[in-house]
Amino acid sequence: MSKSKMMEEEFSLWLKTKFTDYFWIRGHKFGKAEGSKVKIDNGLFTQEEAAEIFSMLTSKNPINRWNAMLLIWERNGTLLKVLVVGSFILLLFIFLITRR
Repeated sequence: MSKSKMMEEEFSLWLKTKFTDYFWIRGHKFGKAEGSKVKIDNGLFTQEEAAEIFSMLTSKNPINRWNAMLLIWERNGTLLKVLVVGSFILLLFIFLITRR
């Protein structure tokens, strides 16, 4: 059995049981929340969404891993903060260039 299949089975077992609270994969913390929700880095997801994100994170395709990271950032608010800070820096840069 391949390593990815074993990880998928371990993750699905984690979703079904109540034994462990957290599951770490590629630097992301999967935790159980109230009801059938799953917290990934403090963003709430359904179990189906969490399973899809898990498969994206364990994919060999770097674009899938990047998309999973963006989904997680979007749900926990990090993406908005990065965009606001980036746009502020860009606006400041444009202001400084046009002042010359």
